[in-house]
Amino acid sequence: MKRTLIATSAVAVVLVGLAACSPKLEEGEVLEKVGDTFTIRLSKDIDIPIDKAWAGLQSPENLEKYSESYQQTKLVKEEGNVKVLDYRVKALGQVQAFTMQLTMEPDAKRVNLKTLESSLAEIDGSYELKPSADGKGTTLIYRAIQKDKANIPVPVSVQKTAIKGLFDDLVSGTLKQIEAQG
Repeated sequence: MKRTLIATSAVAVVLVGLAACSPKLEEGEVLEKVGDTFTIRLSKDIDIPIDKAWAGLQSPENLEKYSESYQQTKLVKEEGNVKVLDYRVKALGQVQAFTMQLTMEPDAKRVNLKTLESSLAEIDGSYELKPSADGKGTTLIYRAIQKDKANIPVPVSVQKTAIKGLFDDLVSGTLKQIEAQG
């Protein structure tokens, strides 16, 4: 009985700690939730020239090979600059399913994304590449409006941590893919 009480108390302390923590954001980043809708602006400087980074974003269907969170990235359809992918993403302790439409805009170095199917959230956003301040690297900017479709019984701070973690994992997986391609 005493051991169970101690274990339960430890779990409660961890959950309270998670609920009180939000991810550290860099200057200019936004990760806010009002009602059922997140406004997201995250960015990451990467030490790769913009053309090489753009080439890495052109094959999102390969992300599952280089990412821990993106467990499936299956190309469903490709037509011109538009790809439709089925994603299985591990978030909030569960695997979530999304069908996303990605529209590539090569001149703008932008990928627009839109949820076609998901029981969890509607996402309307983009990944955009800009030259970094020093001109040698690239800044990857993720902007999105993410609207909950389901009541998510998880503190907002934990949801924010999951969104930031998925962005960081996408960047890391894309970099690994670029390295593998040479």
